Amino acid sequence: MLVCVTIGFLCGRTTIRRSLNWCRNNLEWLRQYMELKNGIASPPTISRMLGGIDEELALYAFMEWIGEIVDSKNTHLAIDGKALRGAAEKTKNAAAPMILNVVETVRGLVLTQLPIDSKTNEITAAPELLRLLDICGSTVTLDAIGTQTTIIEQIHEQGGHFVLAVKGNQSEACKEIHELMDKLEMEVSKKKKCGRPEAALQEYLEKYEETSQAEKNRERYEYRTCQVCRDASWLTKSREKWETVRSIGRIRQVRIPVRKDRQGNDVRPSMEEFLKKGSGTEPAPSVKEEAGKGIQYTALISDLILSAEELGRIKRMHWSIENQLHHVLDDTFREDRSPARKSRNNLSLIRKYAYNILRLAIRETGATDIMTEMMDCFCDNAALREQYVFKGIAGLY
Repeated sequence: MLVCVTIGFLCGRTTIRRSLNWCRNNLEWLRQYMELKNGIASPPTISRMLGGIDEELALYAFMEWIGEIVDSKNTHLAIDGKALRGAAEKTKNAAAPMILNVVETVRGLVLTQLPIDSKTNEITAAPELLRLLDICGSTVTLDAIGTQTTIIEQIHEQGGHFVLAVKGNQSEACKEIHELMDKLEMEVSKKKKCGRPEAALQEYLEKYEETSQAEKNRERYEYRTCQVCRDASWLTKSREKWETVRSIGRIRQVRIPVRKDRQGNDVRPSMEEFLKKGSGTEPAPSVKEEAGKGIQYTALISDLILSAEELGRIKRMHWSIENQLHHVLDDTFREDRSPARKSRNNLSLIRKYAYNILRLAIRETGATDIMTEMMDCFCDNAALREQYVFKGIAGLY
């Protein structure tokens, strides 16, 4: 029954009912690999089964399967939470259930998940999730909510590394990082004009680096500046609780919407003009961290000695969990629309089985890099289904 639902998801039937209908229409093909003497189960039967399966054992089975394909050591692991909005109780102000996911960003595969109890949050769930993984030599990235001393210490004890965002929940450290980056940026500008740097900052300037990128992304231009200082002694916490922190940095991202006149000419403002005056569609953004859609400042800490380019790359790879997983689960697998409650966590695992298989097929066949098109390939190509579902998948090392 689990195989039938998974194959249905692989073929683009992203509800239990539609998955089972696809299986009934392809029953003779399925009987080449499974007995199915009683045919295909009904949707209520599948729902009862998913609700009755031990979630912890199901998770271990998933981890054993993906663990034979990809290793969690010496790689980049992005951790982030996702809401299951369709599974929220239909009461006023009821919070949507949350699941914490781990993605191996190099290949884009989900390694594990952990439901977050309604009485807790990501701060308490993240250590439990980390204990499930062998993170030796891997770089772990979390959003600012995970920037906690206990989590930093646990990553270090497990032999991993970290790159963590620092925001309002660590207000003193956040303020200090922005202060240092502002000062160093100003000193570099002064140096270019043949000015003398401030003596107190000379030591930090020797370990400071910045890099910039610009690209067009859909209907906007993005300008990213990454600054890093490979000396964390400026931070008060680095001298007290964050002894393992070795690099601190900041990423500034400016987004300017594409704007054209009636003749089709590009009339968008330059980055400097946008920061001062805004554009015709957006006001001038605030320079406070994440205060507006147009500009975003993110402070970062790491136990690694990183270049500005490396820090920027790691930060961008972290957001693959949002762009490649969470968006796909909601947009392609319709997870946000699923009303399942009792079976929601096991059903989420089924989606991730299908997601990983599709991602592997995209990687190995090179046929398409669009998830919905790969679903069409599985629907139309029996050999592809046989290869990835019934013949086993070789490990990626």
